[in-house]
Amino acid sequence: GITMYAAPKIYQDIVVPSPTINMYSMRPIHDDVTGIITSSSTGDFTDLERRQDKCLAEMEQLQARLNKIEVDCAPASTTGPGKVDIVIGCGVGSPAVFLGAILARKSNTLIKVFSHSSNTASVDSGITNKLLKVNRHESEVTGVNIIYKDTSAAYFVDKPGRQVPVFGLSNILRYIARSQGYTALYNESNLNTAAAIDGMLAMVDSLEMKSTAQLLNEFVKIISSSSSAYLCGDNLSIADIALCCCLTASVVSGGQIPRVLREYLDTVARGEYEMRVLKAFINGN
Repeated sequence: GITMYAAPKIYQDIVVPSPTINMYSMRPIHDDVTGIITSSSTGDFTDLERRQDKCLAEMEQLQARLNKIEVDCAPASTTGPGKVDIVIGCGVGSPAVFLGAILARKSNTLIKVFSHSSNTASVDSGITNKLLKVNRHESEVTGVNIIYKDTSAAYFVDKPGRQVPVFGLSNILRYIARSQGYTALYNESNLNTAAAIDGMLAMVDSLEMKSTAQLLNEFVKIISSSSSAYLCGDNLSIADIALCCCLTASVVSGGQIPRVLREYLDTVARGEYEMRVLKAFINGN
């Protein structure tokens, strides 16, 4: 038998080699770095810097292209200088209806027309269709909302929900001119012209409430005695816009206006771009 205790241990015949590496006598690896850097040629660093500069320049070009793509692909702004966002409440056939058309044309926005439950007057579909055609192929943004209501005076709200309603055609025009910066139409810094415009607007306010032969004749005298095609000076003003809206409302409703005023209306409607929108309503009447 085998006596396990008499057998030699298995590791007695294994020779363990003596270590040939002394880790404590080895030089740290970073000791060679100085030698590497010192031995590198200056040309190697110059080439590296050149490549780095080239990469940075290419990154700047890519960033510039990216910025251009972001601008080109950005969605068109729906608001901006000259854009309006208003609600006009008025009766059917009110001069404010035609003011809405002028404002939409000037700001290049669309019109929407609504009839409030308080409105009992018949809505002329022909007028509505002409309003809806304003800037139809020029814009996709609605800026003027006309609501037919049972109200004695026209009113409007600028940026719905944020402003107190402003009543009266002249006040609406003053507000719009100030908020939109239409100084060519109403420049308050020119005191004499602004005072003349305010005087005309006071007369238009009376005409808006009730058109009478006496008031119409007053305007006939003013226009006949002037060498200008406009009420206040040589340029279109908010006074002309207000009067033309009242005259257009009279023409559309079948009313008779003096020949001088009809010629004045036709002349102004052939003038500035925004005023030409009235031709669709007065032609054939």
